[in-house]
Amino acid sequence: MNNYNDVINNYKIWYEDLKDKNTFEKKRKDFISQHKNFGLKRVQIEPTQRCNYSCHMCPIDELNPKDAKKDLEFSNFCKIIDQLPKTVTNICLSGLGEPFLNKEYINMAKYSKEKGYTTEIYNNGSLFDEKILEYTDYIFFSVDGLTKELLSQLRSGVKYDKLFESIKKSVEYKKIKNINVCINFTISNQNYKEIPLLFKFCEDFKIDYLYIQAISNNYSINSEKREKLSNFLKTNRFSNWKYIIDNYNKDYNFNLTIWYPRITKGFCHWTFSSLYINKNQEVISCCQRVTNPTIFGTLKNQNIEEIYNSKKMIEFRAMHEKNEDISLCNNCPY
Repeated sequence: MNNYNDVINNYKIWYEDLKDKNTFEKKRKDFISQHKNFGLKRVQIEPTQRCNYSCHMCPIDELNPKDAKKDLEFSNFCKIIDQLPKTVTNICLSGLGEPFLNKEYINMAKYSKEKGYTTEIYNNGSLFDEKILEYTDYIFFSVDGLTKELLSQLRSGVKYDKLFESIKKSVEYKKIKNINVCINFTISNQNYKEIPLLFKFCEDFKIDYLYIQAISNNYSINSEKREKLSNFLKTNRFSNWKYIIDNYNKDYNFNLTIWYPRITKGFCHWTFSSLYINKNQEVISCCQRVTNPTIFGTLKNQNIEEIYNSKKMIEFRAMHEKNEDISLCNNCPY
């Protein structure tokens, strides 16, 4: 599978064209309108907020350690799935932590798949159990470096051999079931030179989808860690997006998606076609603001449709439509 022409077109549409203010605003309005008309399509459910890695761009250390120890219970997961509106088609089983730390992760994927949802599985590869492949449509691995030294630097605690062994097993499983094996690559000036090596890896390993994104600063607004990461990004934020395209060619057999920074806020599908439910069963603003989020309601005493159609969420969506000032979103990298 190759989407070379789409990659070239998307660079112009979603990066070059958006530098023009008038084009930006038109595309922003069209984007919001499209996702508003979709209705709720995708729900991200967080199995845990615990993690066995320590990545410098992850705000997981802002969480209350005592609260973070409590995972989403399987019975509560089932209740969430059972009340989803008929418009929902995709379930993303991921959040701030490493999902496989929740001992019920495979059962969650199984339940989601048996209910007929397109199921997305995310993990860092360290605790991967191939039994889950029977119940997934898309399996995502976080790979921010191809060399052991660099990957260990970027993701403290990484199990390098286990990660690539897990990817290999997932690719081999495609002989049994049609699943999509995907790679997430968070790019910065520390690892961008590995793009040619990354492309060769995806080709040799028969990866289906490669997603490349910039580092996002998801620490709370007044956090010292946010300031520290901001200073890091001043010199390490990747900006030469053309470099990626110049190294991608028509001979590759994997699909490439680049998540370009939108430069300013305004393009957002969250609370329109997508919902994020954290492990405490709270419906929050999005996947970018998890440690200090806007909470729209809790499924402990409300249902999803009540929260989705609540005054608070309707007003929040309206502010997005009008591109009004929202303190939570002003520093969003996307």
